[in-house]
Amino acid sequence: MNADPLRILVVADVAERHLSMIREAAPQAQIEQTVDRGRVVRQAENADVIVGWNVPREAVQQAKHLRWIHSTAAGVDQLLHPEVVQRDIIVTDSSGIHAEPITEHVLAVMLAFARRLPVATRNQMTHRWDRASVIGEELWGKTVGILGLGSIGREVAARCQAFGMRVIGTKRTPAAVPHVDQVLPPDGLDEVLRAADYLVIILPLTEQTRGLIGARELGLMKPTAYLINVARGAIVQEADLIAALRPGRLRGAGLDVFEREPLPQDSPLWEMEQVILTPHVSGAVPDYYDRALPLFCENLRRFLTGAPLLNMVDKRQGY
Repeated sequence: MNADPLRILVVADVAERHLSMIREAAPQAQIEQTVDRGRVVRQAENADVIVGWNVPREAVQQAKHLRWIHSTAAGVDQLLHPEVVQRDIIVTDSSGIHAEPITEHVLAVMLAFARRLPVATRNQMTHRWDRASVIGEELWGKTVGILGLGSIGREVAARCQAFGMRVIGTKRTPAAVPHVDQVLPPDGLDEVLRAADYLVIILPLTEQTRGLIGARELGLMKPTAYLINVARGAIVQEADLIAALRPGRLRGAGLDVFEREPLPQDSPLWEMEQVILTPHVSGAVPDYYDRALPLFCENLRRFLTGAPLLNMVDKRQGY
């Protein structure tokens, strides 16, 4: 380690108690905190470590001393700039802290569609008593297809199985997964699409997954199926999804992520009654940084002692 104190740049809107946690883990470190893009770029010049969600490419270009980036998110596509991939910069992520909130979000959307709660809400707003329009169905006996059986996907699988659903899914290296009835490799995607009553996308955004779900894939799904995306918007070709939803070739979609965020005001998705939209909040909770910062601090202690870091990212794979 260098004799100079470690310089840490926190690119997140954290509270003072979170900064105190970092100081406790690295008492000799110099810590700067900002979310202003201009200041991030300027302060990155001297940073050894950057922790946050969205690190601008210009900041990395300025950060000649940068040795490690820790993402407070699970996905790292937004910070894998060419300079990060090409340089000897360690990248770690916060995988594992999102499983509970995202799983509950997925189940909430599935139950809302199954029990026709969006229709009931619209009826309530217009004082309409219409029992026939809100008679729902059960999740019991339905098939959920999970694309991505990582920590979040495995938790979704466990909850869905508890609801009596058949669970199938894809995994880059197929192996038995608890609570999953059938695990398929990525090239088993078509089989999952054809079988799923609910398709849940929990994949990282990589060169292989960008645009993965387009017109051909949507055409393989049942017209009674629902698509739920809590991963990255660019995995689904949005125009093709809109085209499938308009004539009813797909029953509905629960979307927490989009190709462009914020979702443009002129997007047809806003007006579609068969779509549930949320603004990229499936993994958000009020105490988010109370969950994310302890993981960073544990890694910080390891970094200072030369121990192996947790949640190392393969920069070439993208996750």
